[in-house]
Amino acid sequence: MLRVGIMGCGQMASVMAENLTDITDVTVVAVASRDKKRANAFAKKYCPYAKTYGSYEALATADDVDLVYISTPNTYHYENAITCLKEYKNILVEKPFVMSKAEADSIFSEAKNRNLFVCEAMWTAFMPLHEKVIKWIRDGRIGAVRYMSSNLGYDIKDRPRLTDPMLGGGAYLDLGVYPTHLAMSVMGDDIYPVSVRSRKYSTGIDEDTSYILERADGAQCVSYVTMDARTDADAAVIGEKGYIKIKNINNYEMIELFDKDGKLIDSDERSGLSGYALEVKACAEAIRNGFIQCRQMPWSRTAALAGINDKIISMM
Repeated sequence: MLRVGIMGCGQMASVMAENLTDITDVTVVAVASRDKKRANAFAKKYCPYAKTYGSYEALATADDVDLVYISTPNTYHYENAITCLKEYKNILVEKPFVMSKAEADSIFSEAKNRNLFVCEAMWTAFMPLHEKVIKWIRDGRIGAVRYMSSNLGYDIKDRPRLTDPMLGGGAYLDLGVYPTHLAMSVMGDDIYPVSVRSRKYSTGIDEDTSYILERADGAQCVSYVTMDARTDADAAVIGEKGYIKIKNINNYEMIELFDKDGKLIDSDERSGLSGYALEVKACAEAIRNGFIQCRQMPWSRTAALAGINDKIISMM
């Protein structure tokens, strides 16, 4: 049984707690918030048998926790991760993993030195439909990839955290990591931004951002993210012999494979466990087998993604 501690009691933590009830070999044994009353209320609603703590440090030192899921505001991820690692805790860190590649490298160095498991909670990486898209591409079903497009947007500008630069707000950091991760999965980790255009709030963070990622051979991915409106959240991957359509890159609903004449030749729909449950199951399996990384979201991918994030933010 994998014993999970939840650090932070915000929206993502509640979604995770709800989804973990679908896994029989995982249980939430601890919840921490800087406000003990909030931790108590969270536990009462989602995991009534969990211990509650009024500080993150207290959870990090708990001796009955195998994995800490860090779901605090973005700018606290690094501090919380290092605190857990120094107490010899395995960690699953909500995306965006940290605020810079330097912070990501520091975490991985600490984890390697202590032989501890670390993973970024990029839940789409664990979805069967995502892995099937990658298999289609690797099997040559659409030939060499030439172009991609994707978008992701929600009307969430009324959430104070997302407009606060001190908490790592902004459309790109909250949403852009999904299309960027998809582009890396399809085109490789060595893609780089060549164009970034943002509309910003008075606080200086981006309300929406359009950006182009390019590969050395000229293949491009054009993406758009916004906190100001709901978009269809779809993507297209165009190859020399056909193309793939993805419905909802934030929670895959359907994938479709077309030949170069536009004829549908294969498709699949979402079924089974949620991405949240799947990522924790993958973490549990890795820890049980003595691994310190997940195959689906290895450290190299997280570090490369953090580096791209750095460049995109610097170009806004």
